[in-house]
Amino acid sequence: MRISKKALDPFAKLLLTISKEADDIKVLNETLESLSIEELERTKAYFSGTGTRISFYQLRNVLIGSFMAGIMIFLLNMFQEYFFVAVIALLFFLACLTELFRTALTFPIKTNLALAYSRGKYDRVVSLTDIILAERYAEVRKNIMKS
Repeated sequence: MRISKKALDPFAKLLLTISKEADDIKVLNETLESLSIEELERTKAYFSGTGTRISFYQLRNVLIGSFMAGIMIFLLNMFQEYFFVAVIALLFFLACLTELFRTALTFPIKTNLALAYSRGKYDRVVSLTDIILAERYAEVRKNIMKS
């Protein structure tokens, strides 16, 4: 989605207005109804963007760390008579355990809750925009068929 520099400022104001009004469905519906098809498509493209899910990446780190720590425990039990392998396995296990605790203790709950709340508002905007766009496209089709 490319926007010219000339249209960037009005589009930013439009997005700010829509995100503020996303809590009230009636006001949001009135605002979205007043937009043109192009503005609706841009708004939908912006709000349905793929944002990263922070909790997924943290869960992925926990799973990878747990798997690696399990492998290190296995190697430690298997090669415990070899001092060098046991020390390396133990150090790697401690590093994985430290990473697990660091991830668990620094989990930004408040930030994730704010992101989830915003994502809910944005999903509401996208759903309502889909409905309005479907109605507008149906009207355009009717007009083309009549012509």
